[in-house]
Amino acid sequence: MLFSLIEKIENEEHKVLRSSIRKFVETKIAPISSKIDKDDYFPIDIFKEMGDLGFTGILIPEEYGGIGEDIISAVIVLEEIARESPALSLSLLAHNVLCAYPIVKYGNEEQKSYYLPKLARAELIGGLAYSEPNAGSDAEAITTKAIYKEGYFYISGSKNFITNGPIADILLTYARTGKEGKDGISCFIFDTKTEGFYVSKKLDKLGMRGSPTALLYFDNAKVQESKLLGKINEGYYMVVKGFEIERITISAISTGIALRCLEVMVKYSKERIAFNRPISEYQLIQEKIARIASKLETIRTYLYLVSKYYDPNKDNRVSASTLKYLSGKLGVEAGLEAIQTLGGYGYTKDYIVEKLMRDAKLNDIGAGTTEMMILQLAKMVYKHFK
Repeated sequence: MLFSLIEKIENEEHKVLRSSIRKFVETKIAPISSKIDKDDYFPIDIFKEMGDLGFTGILIPEEYGGIGEDIISAVIVLEEIARESPALSLSLLAHNVLCAYPIVKYGNEEQKSYYLPKLARAELIGGLAYSEPNAGSDAEAITTKAIYKEGYFYISGSKNFITNGPIADILLTYARTGKEGKDGISCFIFDTKTEGFYVSKKLDKLGMRGSPTALLYFDNAKVQESKLLGKINEGYYMVVKGFEIERITISAISTGIALRCLEVMVKYSKERIAFNRPISEYQLIQEKIARIASKLETIRTYLYLVSKYYDPNKDNRVSASTLKYLSGKLGVEAGLEAIQTLGGYGYTKDYIVEKLMRDAKLNDIGAGTTEMMILQLAKMVYKHFK
């Protein structure tokens, strides 16, 4: 039976959570998923409802209003939403994984007590502002500066491809506070209502429409010293560690996409008649379904095992990069094969698969490109067998 190991990995609380988020997706998200994509529409009312049900509090401890630091719970929620709206799942990831979770790990008690309950309830929407026009995969190359003066930091520079940029209330913003390289970068909990902050351009994207992405600009934006997250000049190590959990959880969006594509392929192939029999009886169609299913079985099981045994105090780069690399490729492959299976119908917007394919491509690029995953894996393999 497919995914039987995952059923053993999940506990009863996980099963209840999956049932709850699936019902929410079917009743609240599915009816507007086409509008989200077509109109590039972020459903803030739905996001707030997710806050009421605890879905925006995954990875936030219960003492701060969340549902706990359980990676599998995050994977379940993101995967189930991605089966209908990968874009909304991506915005939720930016809120929970890229914004709230680093505050959990590195924030002081004052910061955690103030921000985490508001993020858990979606009273505040969060995001991460790291990438720049010339600093994406090269994380050390950021040039945005934060100059300290009399209890405040003044941030100047620009950020590129920022998920939730146009809608975020707070952004974990990384800026250079010291010398060039790894050891001169710091992180700030930045209020987007701050004077000197601008959304300079909202991007019109191929996929993940409805998850707003923007270019941001900081012009001497004033931030209190108390908003420094973690230690001065140690932000690089925080964000690199954060890449691990980001790459694990974004893989859940890819598996969610592949799951939905496989489901559509099976259903359509059983109903579509060609030459007096269902196309599910033709071996070339069976090959597509078997190939996608076998890859999904393998990658998804590995995702849940990695999530179960994730240890934030250890180096998880190999497992995180492996997942990101394989799941990103699978999402795109599943989308393309679903379109091919549906033929002309798959190429129209009457079926969800063309949207899923467009959405899936982002996961080949965002959170570390496929090429960077290959380079990092090769580096770790050579190191292992030195």
